[in-house]
Amino acid sequence: MTSESAGDPVDEFVADAYATRLRRQGRTVEHPIAVSELLADDGQPPPLVLAGLLHDLLEDTDVTPAELQERYGPEVARLVGALTQDTAIVKYGERKAALRAQILDAGPEAVIVALADKTAKLQSSEDRPKRRQMAHYRATLDGIEARYGHSRVSERLREQLQRWPDP
Repeated sequence: MTSESAGDPVDEFVADAYATRLRRQGRTVEHPIAVSELLADDGQPPPLVLAGLLHDLLEDTDVTPAELQERYGPEVARLVGALTQDTAIVKYGERKAALRAQILDAGPEAVIVALADKTAKLQSSEDRPKRRQMAHYRATLDGIEARYGHSRVSERLREQLQRWPDP
């Protein structure tokens, strides 16, 4: 994100870190790239675009919060941390409720990245997500709009959610 050239340190770091995710989970870097592109297309500032690219690193790779802070500064590390669920919470519903509260408390920048994350997930889905995922996405959107109001990104998420109305 810092430059367009091949061999960009961000690109190398992200590719290396997400390679771990690919080996462990079969998930690629496409989703984080889509999140960062949504944020860039929305005109968000570089730290938010970068946080969108890095948002899954703490959950899915061996990257530590200290490493993120050292490489990208305290604000990007704070945002990525705010978007990272507490995997020590075993029950899905409790873990996602804690994540929603954490994101809301982290402020409007974290909220925008979270909205872009959910939007990118739904945009790439060809099949209806699981009911509990849809409930989490809707609760995330409702909580964010209740506290921070509507935005272009929240409207994009709402459009994606409308692709799969409640049965």
